[in-house]
Amino acid sequence: MALSSQLAIIPGGIGTTHIRLILYPPGGIGSVTAKTLRSKGANLALLYAPFEASIVEAALETYGPAADDVKMYECDITSPESVNRAFAAIGDDAVAFPSILVNAAGYINLSALEDTTPEDMLKHYMINLHGPALTSQAFARMYIAAKERHTGSPAPGGRIVHIASQAAHVALHHHGAYCASKAGLVGLTKCQASEWGPHGITANTISPGPVWTELGKKAWGDAEVKAKYLASVPTGSLAEPEEVAALVEYLVSDAAKNVNGADFRLDGGFTAR
Repeated sequence: MALSSQLAIIPGGIGTTHIRLILYPPGGIGSVTAKTLRSKGANLALLYAPFEASIVEAALETYGPAADDVKMYECDITSPESVNRAFAAIGDDAVAFPSILVNAAGYINLSALEDTTPEDMLKHYMINLHGPALTSQAFARMYIAAKERHTGSPAPGGRIVHIASQAAHVALHHHGAYCASKAGLVGLTKCQASEWGPHGITANTISPGPVWTELGKKAWGDAEVKAKYLASVPTGSLAEPEEVAALVEYLVSDAAKNVNGADFRLDGGFTAR
């Protein structure tokens, strides 16, 4: 699959999430996905949160000294003004057709439902649901406008992929706000698939269980905790970030042009039981 002359926009693509501020981890879902799409020829526009500004230079260095096809933009995905500024800058800089959006940013904080503060509930909803809604709107407007201006060969199909979670489908202990936000994201994606399909844009979700990233290792690195969880997973293993990236690669390809409004559960069968 070749993605040359296409631009992939990836909120959360530099490798950290809103869980906590840590040093740049090279094995996050967003960064692995970004590097996978780049290896297929895509240009990258990676959106980072304002608190991640100090690690942008280090993240860019992982792409090599001549990374003219990778650009980074500060963006608070929960702010309409910030999203609009970032997408305007992407449009001004674009040397490739803006055809791919992968929402990989996220937030999670575990707490009993009765103890979850209104502020923390809202933070889950804003980052995990409202943010993808805003970036998708901006992307759809950008794609439709670019398609109208496009001449010559057919424009590439528009592709939106949201990283949801198995938590969108089952009740997980102390995950109330997170489950609600990810379930909402799956519902939103179906509406995007329905409304934007006629414009040439498909929208799908990937719902992983725990993924063996650097952050995943912090959460599941304890042997006893990991073994207890894996006893509930039919395959007996956690997903690797490369598996998520491979699914994204498929969903943004021409081979998936009629895959629209679907959810892919990458959880080893955890939610099948």
